[in-house]
Amino acid sequence: MSNFVARRTPVQVMRDTVSALLARELKSRFGSKKLGYFWALAEPGLQASVIAVIFTILGRNSLSGVPVALFILLGVLPFRGFTKISTQLSTAIKSNKALFSYRQVSPIDPFITRLIIEAATYLIIYTLLMIILFWSGFQVIPEKPMELILINLLMLAMASGYGLVLANMVIFYEDTPRIISLIHQPLFFVSGIFFVITMIPSHYWEYLTWNPLLHFTELSRDAMFFNYQTPVGDWFYISIITIGVWGTGLALYWVNRHRFLAA
Repeated sequence: MSNFVARRTPVQVMRDTVSALLARELKSRFGSKKLGYFWALAEPGLQASVIAVIFTILGRNSLSGVPVALFILLGVLPFRGFTKISTQLSTAIKSNKALFSYRQVSPIDPFITRLIIEAATYLIIYTLLMIILFWSGFQVIPEKPMELILINLLMLAMASGYGLVLANMVIFYEDTPRIISLIHQPLFFVSGIFFVITMIPSHYWEYLTWNPLLHFTELSRDAMFFNYQTPVGDWFYISIITIGVWGTGLALYWVNRHRFLAA
């Protein structure tokens, strides 16, 4: 009998490592009970519902001719998706540094693991909430379904690249996630969750449109609603930022890859 043992390729090693980390991360994130998965779905839905109720109490049942619940949800989902994914990814490498003592585990593995979980969670939550609204009688069939899919995929791409940049910053300053969370809070009010850009005087547009999250919201509503066409949503702008953050994140990772192991 031959003593030859097939050696695994680096891709196979990464695949097996990420699979093991996925099981570990899911158990620690959501717990052994299904209630953890419920809260992942309920949190953005409850936030959008509370805002919608407040608008209804104030006498606004619709915004730009759209039911307020659907209007708000299409702002809350991309904003929360971006901020939650980038924040979770910022600590992916640092919080798993104990695993780097195993030769098979590289610093990028826990980042990829958490990215898979966050992206899948976001897409599942988005789909389920739209199904719930459809069952509730809302018109949720988008005017431009492919554009709605693409804008969400682009949001995931930008959030993950931004998260990789933050993950590099964390090894130099551990409080980076807290600072970023403070920065995200005021963005909640200027990212188009409560308004479309046409509600704002045009001479303020040039300031608001520096915020890429506003573009995600505007393009999402443009893709969803028949009666709204965004005057400012710019695919090229957010694509360039996405390429920029990924390029920066990968360059920083290459420079700091040994520092991750020593941190």
